[in-house]
Amino acid sequence: MIVKDLVTRLPYWENLLQSEREYVSENTSIRTYEKGALLHGRGEVCMGMIYILAGSVRVHMISDEGREITLFHLNEGDSCILSASCVMSQITFETQMVATEATVILVVNAGAYSSLMEKNLHVRCFTYELASERFSTVVKVMQQILFKGMDSRLASFLLEYSAKAGKNEISLTQEEVAREINSAREVVTRVMKLFSQDNLVEIKRGRITIKNRSGLEEIAGK
Repeated sequence: MIVKDLVTRLPYWENLLQSEREYVSENTSIRTYEKGALLHGRGEVCMGMIYILAGSVRVHMISDEGREITLFHLNEGDSCILSASCVMSQITFETQMVATEATVILVVNAGAYSSLMEKNLHVRCFTYELASERFSTVVKVMQQILFKGMDSRLASFLLEYSAKAGKNEISLTQEEVAREINSAREVVTRVMKLFSQDNLVEIKRGRITIKNRSGLEEIAGK
């Protein structure tokens, strides 16, 4: 893979001057990660702006006690600057990023991206819109944790995950589900057992199959 052939995928590429395109190409790198690899963690050097070429990344926060809160996922075609507090001083909390499958990303280094923001209005607008979108997602996650019951959160997750996958079968362990909805595995297991008893889902090792979508939708409040 050659950087100059891939930077054209950046969302703001068409709004760059030729000199800016050359500058971005010179300051962009390609990074590859295996499933489970840490892309960015607390206290690490600012990455800058990242763009997902392939794969998927889970973005989460982790407390001093080790509890994780999943904020959102990045998939092919997504961008993120939450790891770039040195680019945007308004970013005041740190996140960690882990590849959930083999992943390839473009990284525009922090200094170059900061300079680009100052000079190009389109890039600056894109950055603030992206930050606003990500923070809105974070607020939604916090609202779910604070105000929605576990049965509703679990039902919503199963419905949304299966809808994205395009099938009723979900290839996740209950521990992975717990991490996604920011709960303990024991709690997810208990609620999932109730769902199974009500014939809403079928549970097998490493796999959950939705049997009654309308029933889950009622619990989720949809």
